[in-house]
Amino acid sequence: MQLPNPIDENRTPEALTTRVELELKSTQELFAATLAGEYDDDAPWDAVSVLRGRGTPEAFELACEFCQSENPRACARGLSVLAQLGAGKPVEERPFVAKSVSIAISHLGDSHPDVVSSAAWALSHLGTEPAVAALASLRSHPDPEVRQSVACCTDLMNHPEAVAILVALMEDENEVVRDWATFALGSFETLEDGVWRFWDSPEIRTALNKRLQDPYEDARREAIWGLARRKDILGLKLLLGHLEFESWWGSDEHTAKEVLNLAGNTPVEDLRLGLRRLLTKNLEANAGS
Repeated sequence: MQLPNPIDENRTPEALTTRVELELKSTQELFAATLAGEYDDDAPWDAVSVLRGRGTPEAFELACEFCQSENPRACARGLSVLAQLGAGKPVEERPFVAKSVSIAISHLGDSHPDVVSSAAWALSHLGTEPAVAALASLRSHPDPEVRQSVACCTDLMNHPEAVAILVALMEDENEVVRDWATFALGSFETLEDGVWRFWDSPEIRTALNKRLQDPYEDARREAIWGLARRKDILGLKLLLGHLEFESWWGSDEHTAKEVLNLAGNTPVEDLRLGLRRLLTKNLEANAGS
C-alpha cells in the first residue's frame, strides 16, 4: 500500500510512458481511469497515484463524490485517493485531512469488504488522533486486510494501547499481519534527551522472542532484527549466524550496521567482527551482574 515513486528507475519504459500519459489527463479523466480493468491492475492504481499527487480542491471534491457512489469500486477508489491526497507534501501541509478522516470513518460499517478495507487503509495513512483511535478499534476485525492496516499504521505508536495491540496482532492467524506487527513493534522508536531509542520492555522482548518460532520466515527475521536492535544476546547471536552461515538478506546487513552504528559501506566482515565483540561484551556484563 505504499505510494509509488513518480520517478521509479525500476519501472519499465511502458510503465513510465503510461505515467506520463496519465499526468496529462484531466482530473475527471483520471477518476474514470481508476475504474478501468481489474481492481489490482497497475493502470488504475497509477491513476490513483497521480490524483493523490495533485491534491487539488477538484480532486478532493471528485473523490468525495466517488465515496458517495453506490458502486463499491468507485467508493473504494475515492477513499484510496483521500488516503494520501497531497502526497509529497509535509504532513502538516496536506489538504482536507480532517474531512478525509471523517469520510473514512463513516465507511467503516459499509457492507462491501473492499470499501471497509479502503477506509481502514485511508485511516492508516492519514494517522491523525481520531484516525488512529478508529483504527485501533479494528484490531480484531474479521478481514485480514483491515487488521494489516492497523499493524502498518506508523502513527499507532501514539496510541496508549499500541504495544498491546501489536502484541495481539503478532499472534494473528494471517502471516502477513504477524509480519507487519512484528516489524512495527521491533522498529518503534522514541526521542529521549535528543537520542532515538527503541521501545523496550520485558513484554516487548517476550513477544519478539515468541516470533522466533514463527513458521513465516519474514516474521522470524523481523523478530531477530527487533531483538538485535535492543542488544538482546539471542537476537545478536541469530543475526551473526545469518551473516556467517547463510545467504543473508539485505536487512541483516542493514540491522547489523544500525546496531553497531557503522556506515552504510561497511564490509560484511567488519559487521561480523563487530557483532562478535558486542556479544562478548554483553555476555561478560551479564556474567558479572
